[in-house]
Amino acid sequence: MQLVDARSAYETLSGKASDIVRQLSLAGIALIWLFRVGPDKTPVIDQGLSRAALFIFLALFFDFLQYLVGTLIWFLYFRYKETHGTSEEDEFLAPGRLTWPTWTLFHLKSAMMLVAYAAYIIPFLARKFVA
Repeated sequence: MQLVDARSAYETLSGKASDIVRQLSLAGIALIWLFRVGPDKTPVIDQGLSRAALFIFLALFFDFLQYLVGTLIWFLYFRYKETHGTSEEDEFLAPGRLTWPTWTLFHLKSAMMLVAYAAYIIPFLARKFVA
């Protein structure tokens, strides 16, 4: 690994974090608009789908955190290496523990999506189409 690789990592991750913030905003607006049924501002949403939405938004939130935390970790590591005399061309190995927080968030977001589909969306669709 070179210092340029560490810089590239935090730059890429920060760009992705910005994309996810926009996606979360649009998803929130779309959900409110899509399920706005009934009189005026009183939406009627199936309780199972409301719970699924909670887990989907948690998955998106953990996805955002994964990139945000990854950006911060790689930026701090880049600055640490840079201030300790590592040049742009130097080869080095990054400690494996740097990726633990992002892997934890990856597993959390995956679990949230599995819960949303396995516990709420698939049973909802089965009731709608099998019954």
